[in-house]
Amino acid sequence: MPETVLEVRDLKKHFPVRKGLLQRAGGTVFAVDGVSFAIEAGETLGLVGESGCGKSTVGRTVLRLIEPTAGSIRLSGKDITVLNKSELRPYRRQMQIIFQDPFSSLDPRMSAITRTNSPAANVSASALRAHSRCNRSLSLATSRCRRSTCRSRRRCST
Repeated sequence: MPETVLEVRDLKKHFPVRKGLLQRAGGTVFAVDGVSFAIEAGETLGLVGESGCGKSTVGRTVLRLIEPTAGSIRLSGKDITVLNKSELRPYRRQMQIIFQDPFSSLDPRMSAITRTNSPAANVSASALRAHSRCNRSLSLATSRCRRSTCRSRRRCST
């Protein structure tokens, strides 16, 4: 049975809306409301949705760059929602987020393999194993079908 690396349960992030000269609470924006998912060892998660639906807020909240309103975030079985900044530091080495704007978050001089291997090499004692795993994932994602009868020109099951 694969190990659950990241488990998020009923994650919520609400932002108060301040109004008036005295900045009194005038309402609440429910940016993230009840998001749950689990990622097992070897899996990758891509969060996709419309503009403004809370994708970046989920990522920032899971990394604890912003504090969740409610819910739990477990990294390798450890609840990281209760940790302070110094206790959280070793766990952040195991997490990475690529924000929506690839031009500001990705260096165009780096290859895709280098970009995906660098966080794994920083954390893993076996950088060679991490490199091999990233290469295998990228080759599966970018390979094209070589059969002349295939019209999709992508990896296919035939």
